[in-house]
This record gives sequence, C-alpha cells and structure tokens, in this order.
Amino acid sequence: MSKVTAASLAITALACFARWRGLIGSGAVRRAVRVGDAVARRTMLVAILLGLAVLLVRAALLPVWPIPKPVIYDEFSYLLQADTFARGRLTNPPHPLWQFFESIYIIQQPTYASKYPPGQALAMAVGQVVFGHPWFGVWLSCGALATALCWALQGWFRPGWALLGALIMFELCVFSYWMNSYWGGAVAGIGGALVMGAWIRIARNREAPYAWLLGVGAVVLMFTRPYEGLLLVATAAIALFLRDRRARVWLPIVGLIAAGVAWQGFYDYRVTGNPLRMPYQEYFEQYESVPPLTILPVQPTRAFRHFDLEFMDSGWTRDTNAKARSLQLPVIRGGDLAESANSFFDSPIWVGILLGMAPAWLVSRRLRLPVVLVGVLIAGAMIELIFYAHYAAPFTAALLILLIESLRQLRLWLARSSLARKPGRLVAGQFVILVLAGTLLAGELASSAWHVYNHTTADQVQPANSRRGFIEKDLLERGAEEHVIFVRYTGRDSPHAEWIYNPADIDKSPVIWAQDMGAENNKKLMEYYRGRSFWLFEPDKDWQNVRPYSEQ
Repeated sequence: MSKVTAASLAITALACFARWRGLIGSGAVRRAVRVGDAVARRTMLVAILLGLAVLLVRAALLPVWPIPKPVIYDEFSYLLQADTFARGRLTNPPHPLWQFFESIYIIQQPTYASKYPPGQALAMAVGQVVFGHPWFGVWLSCGALATALCWALQGWFRPGWALLGALIMFELCVFSYWMNSYWGGAVAGIGGALVMGAWIRIARNREAPYAWLLGVGAVVLMFTRPYEGLLLVATAAIALFLRDRRARVWLPIVGLIAAGVAWQGFYDYRVTGNPLRMPYQEYFEQYESVPPLTILPVQPTRAFRHFDLEFMDSGWTRDTNAKARSLQLPVIRGGDLAESANSFFDSPIWVGILLGMAPAWLVSRRLRLPVVLVGVLIAGAMIELIFYAHYAAPFTAALLILLIESLRQLRLWLARSSLARKPGRLVAGQFVILVLAGTLLAGELASSAWHVYNHTTADQVQPANSRRGFIEKDLLERGAEEHVIFVRYTGRDSPHAEWIYNPADIDKSPVIWAQDMGAENNKKLMEYYRGRSFWLFEPDKDWQNVRPYSEQ
C-alpha cells in the first residue's frame, strides 16, 4: 500500500470518527452535496469543462513535463503511420533498398507502412497537422476521453455520481501513459464510452437518435482495437437487439459499421493490395510465427535478415507464448488484469471497493450489460498472448460504471451500518464517500505532481533508445546536413530497445537509421546516399555515441 493510500485511509477514518462523534454537522454535508448536484446537473457543460481541464492541466505542465519521447516498438509504428496520414497518404511506396530499413512492427512490402489499424494514428496526424507535433493528437484524444466518459456516466447515473466518476478518471486522462506516450488507449476508450453512453439512452429511454453515436463508437473501436472492440460491440449489440428492434435504431448502426468496414477494406487494399488482408496479417506472415491469440497454431520460425527481428520472434515472443499456453496463464493474466484495473483507477482502494461490492452489482438487472462485458473482457483476455491496460481501453466506461455502482451501494451500506445509527444515516454515508473520494483524489494528484516535479514519471525513466533524438541532434550540430547511421546489433537483453525507425519519407530525412548488413552490402546504401555522412552505432557496446563508419 502506497503512502498516499495509507494517508487517505487515515484521513477518512479520522473524519468518519469526527462525524460519528458529532464533531461535524450533517448540515455541511447536505450543503456540499446540494452544491455538487447543482453543478453536475449542467451535464453537457460539465462534460466539456472536464475535457478542457484535462487539456489545460497537461498543457500547463509542459515546461516541467515536456512532450514524451517514443521508445516502444508500437510508438514508432504509430508515429510512422501518423506521419504518413499527415502527408496526405494512406501508405508509402517501398524503398528501393528496403532491406536496410526493416524494423519491428513495420512492413516494407508491398508498401512501407505500420502494421496497426489507423485509428490511433489518425488522431496523432491531426495533432501533427494542426499543432506541428503528433503528440498533440494524443493530448486532444485524452481531453475528449474525459468528456466522453462523463457523458456516458450521465446516461447511467444521476449527475452527481457521473461527475464523481469522471473526476476519478482525471488521473488516467492526465498522468497515465495514455496521455504521456504514443501507445494508445484514449481513442479506443472514447469509442467504448460512446457505445455505452448511447446504449443506455436507447435501451432505457428509447432515444433512437443516439444510434448514430453508437455506430460511431463501434467504428472507432474497429479502427483502434478490433479484437477487444468486437467483443464489446457484439455483446452490446445482442443486448440491444433483445430490447429494441426498431429499424430507426438499427439502420444507422448497421449503416455506419458497413461504411467503416468498407473504408477499412479500402485502407487494407492500399497497404497490402488485398481488401481482405489487414496490415497486421501481412506483418505476421512476413515477420512472426507466434499468433496474437493462443487458440491459433504457432507457425514455423521465419528466416530473418536481421538480429532484432530474429530476437523478437525466436526469443521474447516464444518465451511469452510458452507461458501463455501453460498452467501459469491464470496467475499471469490475473496479474495483468489487476494491473490494468489499477492503471484505470490509480488506487488499490477503488479496486478494493469495486471487488468488495461485487455481490451487489453482480445481481443488479440494471447493470447486467456492464457485468456481462467485464466477463467477456476477462474471457477474451485469457486467449491473448499478452495483455496491457490499453488493451482493455474499450471497456473503460463499463468498468467505471461498475465502480460508481459500488460506491452507491457502499453509501447505502454505510447508512445501515452501526457507524450511522443516528438521525441522518444517509447523510453519514454521503459524508464517508465524499471524504474518501476527496482524500484519494487529492492524494493521488499530489503524488503525481511530486513525480512530475522530480522528473520521475514513468515516461521520463526510459530505456537507452530514448536517446535517438539526442544522437540525431548532435550529428546535425556538427555541420554536415545529412547522415546515415548503420546500427549493428550484437546481442541484447531487452526486446524493447529498437533503434531503427524512420519517417514516412525516408530519403528526405536528415538522419536515416539503417541496418548494418556488412561491408559489401552497405556499399549499396552508401552509393545510393552519396554525399551523406556515414556513421556506425553499436548500442550493445556504447548506446550514447556514434563513430564514423569509415573507421571500420
């Protein structure tokens, strides 16, 4: 238990004792609740202001917490995709000497592109075009996520509870890796929130126009997390069909999904040459032998030209696959899911309340869909090779709905408990929830601020390849205008320290990173880039410096 969590529990216990002994009047609690409800009832304004608050807080921190540096394979792949979209293209022609630029999660044939669906990169491309840097697309999507989650909760709960839930997620939207990396999470979270918020408004109030938003949410999930998104959308669609079969509801949903499938097919055709073959599949056929789902068969090991690709497929991936197909899986995946829940709510107390009040929400007919969705998420995660918090991003709203219901049930339980066997029992329950939420939120925000101030946030404690930008800057300051860096791998301990990534237009990049393919082969690239300076980089020996290639 962290110091922040322990302090929050101590403050809550002290405040509850004071309330029990009559040291704090119930009138103050009622007034605080009335003020909060009055503010929360301005639903659309509150949702928009929460999104703006996320954007303003993170923007204000930029002087001390700058734009994050990419370090993970996925991040570089998304950056290539965003750069491609920002240039007005869906993909890039293959380079004549593409073998030098092979890298993890990038396809070079039949076109030069990312292996991922386009959703995350489309948001990043907006940031690159409008603000000059792709991270601002991540920034905008996290602000939109806060608004979308608040709006979704407003469909399931009274405005005050919806506001509390959105405030609980403020930490995720500002301080987590969803905001402070290029790995994704927020865009898929928006899709899931749109589906959940529209679903309840259609199912409970029969408001058919919200079908358009449900369809939009489904398309967003298709473009970001196709597997997890399908689990959520299919489950929600079945549940909705059992309650409402009106054509005016289903025509917009089916029409939007069909349009999304058609556009995805066109995108796949431009990248792979086949509308039924996703870039993800193309990459797997060329560079991987272990499928992303453990129910699929493992393929024979591929033949690779480069150490990093071989290391990834034959080393780390196969080790991970062995664990995922063993009896260790329940323990491993249970830990992954617990870590994901902690990432969402940023405190084990919230997770404890969620699990502790499970008997109440498990039997609630009103919350049957979120309950089933959590079961679907767990079942789906059990057949995935690996699992991270952003894999569950489509289910963010569903998990938050269950947490808020847990807090509601806790409030009712406290009203019936011995702690409040006095007049105003319900007020006592409100008081405990308010103090607990206030101390937890304030404590976690203070802890995050401390990490930001001391430069110890997770995105600032990075592996060696975060220095790519510094190496490029140093070379450009030496006087020569254009460079090529041959990267020679000799063996690595971590599979997550790749160096060879380039933008969409490789030839126009001032610093190009290339595979070292031996002296004879390297001459071809040197001839192609005649006039550039050539360097050798051996990250396993010295990850801070490059040396002139001519010395070799």
